[in-house]
Order: sequence, then structure tokens, then C-alpha cells
Amino acid sequence: MKINEHRILSSSIIFSLYLLLIWFVCKPFISDFYFDKMNEKGLLSAIRYDSRNATYQYLLGRFYQYDIDSPDLKKAVDYYKESLRLSPLQGGCWLDLAKAYQTAGQKGDAVNAIERAVMLIPKNPAVMWEAGVYYLINGDLEKSLKKFREFVLLKPERQEDAYDIIWKLGVNPQYILKNLIPDSYDYYKRYLLYLISTNRISESKDLWDVMKNAAVEDELLLRYTDFLISKNLYTDADNIWKDFTNKRFEGKKEENPSLLWNGSFEYDILNGGFDWKIREAEGVDVFFDGDIHLLGKRSLGVTFDGEHNPHITIASHIVRVIPGAGYLLTGNIKTDSLTTANGLFLSVAGHGCNGLYKKSDVITGTNFWKEFNLEFRVPSGCSAVTIGVSREGSNKLDNKIGGNAWIDGISLTQR
Repeated sequence: MKINEHRILSSSIIFSLYLLLIWFVCKPFISDFYFDKMNEKGLLSAIRYDSRNATYQYLLGRFYQYDIDSPDLKKAVDYYKESLRLSPLQGGCWLDLAKAYQTAGQKGDAVNAIERAVMLIPKNPAVMWEAGVYYLINGDLEKSLKKFREFVLLKPERQEDAYDIIWKLGVNPQYILKNLIPDSYDYYKRYLLYLISTNRISESKDLWDVMKNAAVEDELLLRYTDFLISKNLYTDADNIWKDFTNKRFEGKKEENPSLLWNGSFEYDILNGGFDWKIREAEGVDVFFDGDIHLLGKRSLGVTFDGEHNPHITIASHIVRVIPGAGYLLTGNIKTDSLTTANGLFLSVAGHGCNGLYKKSDVITGTNFWKEFNLEFRVPSGCSAVTIGVSREGSNKLDNKIGGNAWIDGISLTQR
């Protein structure tokens, strides 16, 4: 009888231990089951089955803080604090706790929480962004810009986000340049492009003064020069252009100097600034020709394939002029079997101003070098003109232009 009692007792103990083991093994899976529901009831059930899981406490805090229908900041704070008691190294939880405190008007607690988040995960751009926003909201511009600067360094591909938020608040541009932009050419370049894209002229000039002595690549210099020209700031653009060409082409002079740069196409075209801008279209091929030229060592050639009717300015050039002054535009064109009545011509038009447009006769067919001259007077209020080599589209049935042309020796002189 005693033996049976002993066996029954042993079996009961073993079975109890077995059930307890099953409980510990299954408890996380049960809590995960409820956790997957991701609602208040599910999260509360998950915590009930696994109360020491800091993640569940944290997520329930987020649920109460960000619930659209009925947010509960007190519950959110309580669950955040419990999550941090269980696992105090959660930077994200400290960050959300700071937001909850901020919303609740507990500024001192919010400061402590945000600083803990920054201390725990200083290399996290999201934390730096939130810290920057927090300090900005609370009027601490110095700390805000310091955090946004860290954000820019940690996530340079999103640096324009920081520029946008600071600019919207009307912060002093010099203060931004000194305290937000990292002291590095790559960041200066990105910030300059931002200023160009947002049409901030004065600020772009200040930045250019800081970075102009660096090894600025041609693409950026031309982009900035074009920006200034588009704003009719010809003097500023010309100063940059002259400094660039004096360094790039030191000791070199064109054989046919004029007010117009690179009129004989001896230098590679930069497609920006006060140089030529070349445009191609379907059926139009523009190229340099070292075999056929009138001056220097090459000309600008163009081939039309005979299957299209392009309306195109093949080459254009912006030149500074004096309002009220008279000028002579001269150019030379050679053609070979250039079809249709709409061939090539030279033109001059006011840049950023009205009252000036003249064009030469049209050249077609086959011709040896033919000189074209255009005399014009600049209207008052006009400080630049655009020189063009163009072809107008035709409305005739026989409008598909074919053949070849060469352009050389284009000059502009004051009369």
C-alpha cells in the first residue's frame, strides 16, 4: 500500500513539473500569439502571459500615445517607464517617452528623456532628427542646430530635410552657414545646390565666397553661373566666368577675339556659363570638324538626316552688352546639299528683356563659306543678348531637311 502511495506521489510531482515546463516553454508562444494581434486587447494579453517582456510594454505605450481615437498619455508614460525599468537601454523608448512628456507639458522630464535617447544611440539619425525638432520647438536654436548638424552628417542623403525645416523658421542665413552646414566641400556643394533650387540668391553668394577657392568642379561652377545669369545677375556671373577662363585657359587666346567667347570653336564647348550651349534633336547630329574650317583648327558641323523637320537652335551663346550701344554680329556658314527652303540662319535676341530680335538671311543648298552680318542696337534696360544658330521648322509638304553645314568665325564687336 505504501509502495502505491509513493508511486502516486512521485507521478503527481513529475506530472506537475511537466506541466510547469510546458507552461514556461509555451508562454512566449502564447504571448506572441496575442502580440500578433497588435491591438490593446492583444498587447494586454501578451503582457499578461509575459509581463517581463520590455517590448510588449513599449509597444503598448506607443499604442496609448498614438491611438487616433482616444490617446492616453498617462498610460503611455506608465508603460514606457515599465519598459525602461525592464530594459533601460532602449533609445527609441526614451525618445517616445520624451514626446509623451512634451505633449503633456512636462518639459523637464522631456529634456531628461531626450538626452538619454541621444546618449544611448548617438549614431542614429532618427534620434538626432527628433532631438533637433524637440529643441527647436522649445526655442533652443543652438542645441537644435547642433542635433540637425549631426543628422546631416549621419544621413547626408537627407540633408535637405534639415535645411527645409530651418529655413521655414526664418533663421539668420549666416547663422545657418556657421552652425548647421558641416565644414566640408561636399556639404557646401550640396547646400549650394539646395540654395539654387530654392532661388536664394544672396545666400548663395555668401556660400560661394566661402567655397570659391576650393577645387570646384566645372559642372557645379557652370550650374551656379547659369543660375546667376537666369536671375540677370550678369556682373556676378561674369566675374566667376572670367576667373574660371583665366585659370583654365591661361596663356591661350582665340585667333579671332571678340566679345563672344570661343567664336571659332577651338575649345571644347562647356554647355554653360558664357560659352556655347549645343542642342541636338532627332535627325540632327552636331559635331566638331577638324578637316573643314575657316579659322583656327576646326569648325562646328551639323548633319541633317533628311527624315525629320526639326525646329531647333543648334548653338546659342549669351553675351553681356551695354544698354543703348550698337553692335555688329558676324558669322560664317558653309553648306553642302542642304535641302528645303528652311535652312540655317544667325539670330540675336535680348536676354531677359524685350525689344530686340533680328535674324540673318537663310542659307540652303551648297555654298562655300558665306559671311553673314547683323547690325543691331541694344534697347535700354537690356544687359545681355543671346546669339543663336537656328533652323525653323517648315509647314510645307517637302519639309524633311537633309545635308550638312559648318559654322565658324562668329564674333560680336561694339560699333
